[in-house]
Amino acid sequence: MSTNESASRLIIVKYPCAVRRITVQQDGQEWKIVHQIKVPSMTLISPDLLPAGEQSRGFWIEGTDGKGGVYQREVMPDPLLGMEEFDEGGQIRRIDHPPHQVTIEILLPDLPEVSELHLISNPIGPRGEHGKTGQLKRIVLKLSRENGGQNPGHPGGGHDH
Repeated sequence: MSTNESASRLIIVKYPCAVRRITVQQDGQEWKIVHQIKVPSMTLISPDLLPAGEQSRGFWIEGTDGKGGVYQREVMPDPLLGMEEFDEGGQIRRIDHPPHQVTIEILLPDLPEVSELHLISNPIGPRGEHGKTGQLKRIVLKLSRENGGQNPGHPGGGHDH
């Protein structure tokens, strides 16, 4: 393994197995699970590795057991950052966009051990530097034991820490 991440955190899942398709939304105030669907059998790609472990910069989502074990991880662009705009001359600048609703769908193995969905943001410093301007933020959404299904009364709940 060519990263600094401890392999002991990543839990190997035997596929195919049941999978949850979870829709999370951020309404400008908080993240919450708004919908879950159980897929009876599916194979997911391997979890993304974090090159610098917890010191990695960027945005990622993890399906965890709540005790440090990671069953699935997806690294993606931070959905709350602004967007890039290209000038006629090819110059790129980042612009902020007004507050808006953000929706993300994630696939997680539907195993009893997977009890939490973590949304982690560790911002990159100015001009892409790994500066000290960012601060790790982890949102934890609890997954319901009922596997969600199509029951909107049990979408899950969440909190920050």
